[in-house]
Amino acid sequence: MTASAGRPLLRLCARASLLLASLLALLACPHSKVEESFNLQATHDLFYHGVGPAWSRSGGGEWWRRWWRDASPSCASDRGGGEPGGSCPATMEGEIDLPYDHLKFPGVVPRTFAGALVLSSAAKAIARAIPRTLCDVPSRPTLVQFLIRLELLLLSWTAHVRLSTSLERHLASRARTTAAPMATAMVADYYLLIGAAQFHVPFYASRLLPNTFASILATHAYAEWFDGKFRRAAAFLVFAAAVFRCDVAILLFAVGSSMLIRRQLSVSQALRTGALTGAIGLLSTVPLDSLLWRRPVWPEFEVWWFNAVDDRSSEWGTQPWHWYFSTALPKAMLATALLVPLAFLAPPAGRSTRGATPTSDGTRDATDGGTDGGRPRSDGALDLRMLPFFAPACGFVALYSLLPHKEVRFVFPALPAFNACAACGMGRLHRAAFPDSNPFVRSETEPTERRRNASRAATGLYLCGIGAIACTLVGSLVFLRLSTENYPGGVALERLRLRLDSSVPLDPPVPSTETAEERKRKRTHEWEDVRVHIDVAAAMTGVSLFGQRHASRRYSKGGRTLTEGPFVIEKSGYEEENSRKDMPTAYTHLLTERRSVDGYHVVDSIPGFPRLDVSNFGIKTQPAIFILERDGWQ
Repeated sequence: MTASAGRPLLRLCARASLLLASLLALLACPHSKVEESFNLQATHDLFYHGVGPAWSRSGGGEWWRRWWRDASPSCASDRGGGEPGGSCPATMEGEIDLPYDHLKFPGVVPRTFAGALVLSSAAKAIARAIPRTLCDVPSRPTLVQFLIRLELLLLSWTAHVRLSTSLERHLASRARTTAAPMATAMVADYYLLIGAAQFHVPFYASRLLPNTFASILATHAYAEWFDGKFRRAAAFLVFAAAVFRCDVAILLFAVGSSMLIRRQLSVSQALRTGALTGAIGLLSTVPLDSLLWRRPVWPEFEVWWFNAVDDRSSEWGTQPWHWYFSTALPKAMLATALLVPLAFLAPPAGRSTRGATPTSDGTRDATDGGTDGGRPRSDGALDLRMLPFFAPACGFVALYSLLPHKEVRFVFPALPAFNACAACGMGRLHRAAFPDSNPFVRSETEPTERRRNASRAATGLYLCGIGAIACTLVGSLVFLRLSTENYPGGVALERLRLRLDSSVPLDPPVPSTETAEERKRKRTHEWEDVRVHIDVAAAMTGVSLFGQRHASRRYSKGGRTLTEGPFVIEKSGYEEENSRKDMPTAYTHLLTERRSVDGYHVVDSIPGFPRLDVSNFGIKTQPAIFILERDGWQ
């Protein structure tokens, strides 16, 4: 098979590798943690309840007058959006009875419902398209949760596939030889393979974090930038900053500055693009979020105020200024980070025109040399053509380092640029090791022994590059294995459901000859008798509304008719009004981090807190969540 004939198969394998890696992460870790809980709970509420309850409640003129009168700027600063019965409409009397989780557990700052609305609407359309006789999707909450996360996964995957093709076109547009398309196509494939080998790109592709939504838009922005559509690239970043993550504004500043300096955008074009896209973004978020939060709100403005003005993000921990460069990015890229510098090193073929063929204008050119718009992009041993894309990503990370509170997910929008550079570096190693794909790598005028030694060195370096990707893959699999132990709350709820299935009969016996006193004495617990309390630790480590709906309901065979439930599930939150110090015996079961509670006994424990045990080549855990049952209930 020739190289050109094998290109479609290689491209298919590269795309499939990223898709399969993302699916593996989704299947291995089906639960969610506290960082993504808002969007996950919001998709549940919008799928099962929609915006109808909030819309119908907003129909009265009195609500609208109160909405504007009582909206207080302090709501953005109050932990949890205000005290019960206070002036913050999110928790005013009469609003809390709406069937929305965020009104009872508002969290620290409000978040937008825009992403949750898109995903839940798509899931509704799919559920309606599937015949109920084949599968009644709404009666299978865990299936709905999987479907919603799969939708986000596909959106993320298509964004990376699009970026890979744009990167290929960008490099091909600067090559003037017939061999160049094959070389640039390999760069596109390496971009996908590098992303698949890493941990964070596939793992977070299906995680309903605001960072994931923003990273998808940032990836599209890079694709537009590579395609030379600069206003569209800026528009994607403006929309992401206005709707999903205000910190994307830092990346917008870095990218916009590069575009202005290189005259890819004029000041007037930048202002018009920002104003128009910003207005569209506000119209996409403010009306919807104000309706559902029950007060006028622009979520990302309040997030920005909370982090930048009040500087309260430091309450969640701080890191030194260099942490992103010294820890976060090396952890995100692992060994593939070693490929990034190679994107800026021109191989011998790019530093010499020996062996190059004349171009149509009579000059000599090589794949790894050349110019960009009449301005030299290579200087001796350096090839700086990827620098305009790499520098803004570095600038984004450097500016973000000024904020004391740091997390790896905060720099996700920069990862596509770093991975694109790593793919270019791997592409250089590929072209050096396989000179048939680039006739300028070797020259027939060179001595045979020199060519042979250079070929051995190039092959060795290429194998080192492949080894870097393989080592990254191994490290990512270890991270994934550790992550499977990070959701003890979700696992505890699943085990509780299994225990109840075995201990509470689906169809309780109804004796026909026994007296009422005998039936009372022999009475079997019914499904509706169950009352479960979930503490903060369990709620933050995998418990979701989808899981609660699945655990508390039992359907007939075929899943089309609700036969029992739902039983009562209550949970605590870190908001003061949602905290619970005591555990009344009204509950039949507890999911808690406490091993001992008066009146209850342990029936199961779920491990958590995983850490790598290098000496024994294993993973150490310790009991994290306990399932407690009330004494005498069984």
